[in-house]
Amino acid sequence: MSESPRTPPPATPPASEEDEPVRHRWVRPVLIVLGTTAVLALLFVLLWPGTTWWVEHVDGVDLDGKDLEAGKDRQDLLDNARGRFTALATGILAAIAIAYTAANAKSARRTADAAIKAAASSEQTTRASIHSAEAAMRTAAATEQGLVTGRYTAAITQLGDKDSIDIRLGGIYALERIATDSQRDDPVIIEVLAAFVREHLEDDDARRPPRDNAPRLRHKANLECYRLRAALAVLGRRTHDNDIRPDLSGLDLHQLDLSRITLANTGLFSTDLRAADLGAADLRAANLNSADLSGANLSGADLSGANLVSANLSGANLVGANLNSANLSVANLNGADLVGADLSLADLSGADLDGVDMDGANLNGARWTA
Repeated sequence: MSESPRTPPPATPPASEEDEPVRHRWVRPVLIVLGTTAVLALLFVLLWPGTTWWVEHVDGVDLDGKDLEAGKDRQDLLDNARGRFTALATGILAAIAIAYTAANAKSARRTADAAIKAAASSEQTTRASIHSAEAAMRTAAATEQGLVTGRYTAAITQLGDKDSIDIRLGGIYALERIATDSQRDDPVIIEVLAAFVREHLEDDDARRPPRDNAPRLRHKANLECYRLRAALAVLGRRTHDNDIRPDLSGLDLHQLDLSRITLANTGLFSTDLRAADLGAADLRAANLNSADLSGANLSGADLSGANLVSANLSGANLVGANLNSANLSVANLNGADLVGADLSLADLSGADLDGVDMDGANLNGARWTA
């Protein structure tokens, strides 16, 4: 027969630390009472029976001798002996107190030294943690920069693709995303896109195609125009977000479809924008000094605060345009349409206004002096 397994006895749970003070709560009071009783008993023995024994056996005086007076001499000897006992006990207690204080001071020094060592160790640990965190941050930054470099290289490759306009467009928007994610690369990407615009403005297909072009050619031209427009739009958005002024001065942007584009704060000095479509474009504070905007569509455009000194706006459509605080001094506005335009606080001193239609325009605060 097989023996059934024995059930082990239940383990006694260990006493918790919270139970220990309850079990031994009576120990300290008992020890205090016993110690106090012992000290009192010792003092009683020393100051009374012990004093008599000391005088008779140590000092060698017979307290019952005939040479002592019955009361006074005997009491004086006992009092003197008790005084010596008291002085001796006081000295012993003082020595004990000094030793105890010294021990406490030594213990306090050890505790303080241990605390200082612990603080130093903690400081070293903290410094090590900080160094580790800084190293981790540097590693993460290097890794991130490596990823950005890889993305940048891929975007540049897409931008230079000769076979697909769609791939080039993807490269433009990839560069914009990199500029958004990495502020340190923003100025470089703006320069790259500005260079891209300058290079591809020489393409004949970049201009708005004539209406008599074949559908296939019109489609290709529209795609080329859209590619340039996309690059310019990205430049405008990056300018708006980071207060960076890309320089597109002197470029030939004539006949381009730039409607609703954002080119605020952009440098467009002496830029050729003849017959360009800038309807509802954001050109706030743009530098259009000496720019050629003849025949351009600027209806609904925001040109507030723009610098249009010596600009050529002859025959331009500026219906409903916002020219608040714009500087149009010495500008050529011959034959321009400014119906409903906002010219409040604009500087029109020395401007050519022959044939200008300003019906319904806001001219509050505008300056007209020659």
